[in-house]
Amino acid sequence: MKNIIALSPIYTEDSNNLKKASINSPYELNRFNAKWNVPEEFRADVIAVYGEDIYAEIVAEQCNLTLTKPKDNWLAEISEQFTRRKISYGHLKEFVEEENIFIKCSDFKSFKAGVFDKVTDIKGFHTLDLDSMVFTSEVVEWELEVRCFVLNNEIKTHSSYWRNNEFDTNPLSEKEELDLYKFFDSFIHKYSSKVPKAIVLDFGIIKEKGWALIEANPAWCSGLYACDAVKALEVIVESCVKK
Repeated sequence: MKNIIALSPIYTEDSNNLKKASINSPYELNRFNAKWNVPEEFRADVIAVYGEDIYAEIVAEQCNLTLTKPKDNWLAEISEQFTRRKISYGHLKEFVEEENIFIKCSDFKSFKAGVFDKVTDIKGFHTLDLDSMVFTSEVVEWELEVRCFVLNNEIKTHSSYWRNNEFDTNPLSEKEELDLYKFFDSFIHKYSSKVPKAIVLDFGIIKEKGWALIEANPAWCSGLYACDAVKALEVIVESCVKK
């Protein structure tokens, strides 16, 4: 039996880096074809998938995979000790009157997340389902944002991706790295039972508040930034479970 990872047919820097990372690994990364269809003869050998969320879900169904991810309302259940900001979860219609708010749809597909003076300013608001589920948060200023691929309660690889309002994947300072790991250890000690064993967690520094949890994302569709692709690949594999 082969250990195949189905790779999206859309070529990206991340997918190319994972392909290179698989060269000396026990895994075979295969893009198959552009129709998002894994041939029948390969489906039993596909143990994981990586790509856009819709692609991953389609392939997972074909290959009998369970794609692990946090509960939809997970972030809203995390203590403000770790989020450093008030977060709510509910139907879009519950927040229509809110102003100066960050809002993000829980399925990541209905509209682009962002800060809005008024919720009705969301592009195409009149076409949205008011019963769709969303997260809202008070607006904060992030000085630094860091992506962490986590496996069995341990950060396997990490990369900054945003600093002072600019895309930035440069290494963290020694102090930043120490503080990140300290904050992560405190967080995971309390919430290890609430996250899948293989997950992507984003942390950052909020101006005047310090380190905070940003959000959690499924490893099977998360960008790598400057993370070690070999280590990220292991997390991606473990985030997919053969039924």
